[in-house]
Amino acid sequence: MQKDRIVRINDNLKKEISIFIQNSNLRERCGLLTINHVDSSRDLSKAKVFFSSINAPLNNRDLQDYLNENSWLIRKELSHSLPFKKVPELCFLYDKHLEGVRELNSLMNDI
Repeated sequence: MQKDRIVRINDNLKKEISIFIQNSNLRERCGLLTINHVDSSRDLSKAKVFFSSINAPLNNRDLQDYLNENSWLIRKELSHSLPFKKVPELCFLYDKHLEGVRELNSLMNDI
């Protein structure tokens, strides 16, 4: 039962973070940003947010730093749109999984 709750919370966080970033001033520096996965701790004090981006003016590391610097703003806005007592502290991490999939796909195409 507890696990289902965490999954629902992660899905809500993923959706609301995506909506906020695409509708805010952060979009200019992020390009087309996709939130791939959110992993919250059991006590909901922290959440890892995995993202990928296309056409971002910043490289992946700089974009990760930029999002982490502005996580307070995202968190503040989420507190207005989500029915949580406390919004978890957000830590943005670039999702390297997609790069691995693309590399594997290109290797398969070469065969």
